[in-house]
Amino acid sequence: MSSGNLKVTISYGELRAEFEGSPEEVYLQVVRFLEKTIPSYSLASRIQRSKGVGETLERLKHIIAYSEGEGIYPSKPLQSFPTSEAILLMLASRYLEYSLGLRDGESATASEIVSVVGRPMKTVSGRLSELVRGGYIKRLERGGYSITGLGLSHLIEIYSRVAD
Repeated sequence: MSSGNLKVTISYGELRAEFEGSPEEVYLQVVRFLEKTIPSYSLASRIQRSKGVGETLERLKHIIAYSEGEGIYPSKPLQSFPTSEAILLMLASRYLEYSLGLRDGESATASEIVSVVGRPMKTVSGRLSELVRGGYIKRLERGGYSITGLGLSHLIEIYSRVAD
């Protein structure tokens, strides 16, 4: 193992998995493994995220805003963000509104995302695929997309650095 590489072994019942790479790569691999292998982990992850809505709102307060008429929205136009970040911000807003009981669901279809972020379908489709592969969003059965805990953490990390 070279310096800078992390190696993790997970044993769960009869299952065994090993992951090796950069800390970021291993983290993504472990989270994906846990979410696919242990359904209760995915549920626990969702419960943990719900508890953290207030903290998430606080940590993203310099890039999102709230008004009673508009709900939660980015404080500057989504067109001013790179496409991947615009998608994450849009889905984060939906997730937060849903968690606060302001919306019936947290997901958005590709066509809704295109409409809100103001980018061509081809561009949005490519970024959606990348974000799903990275574990930042998940594709739902009915063609919708929603942000994951990893996606929220990624936004917080990006915009915490910007605020400092």
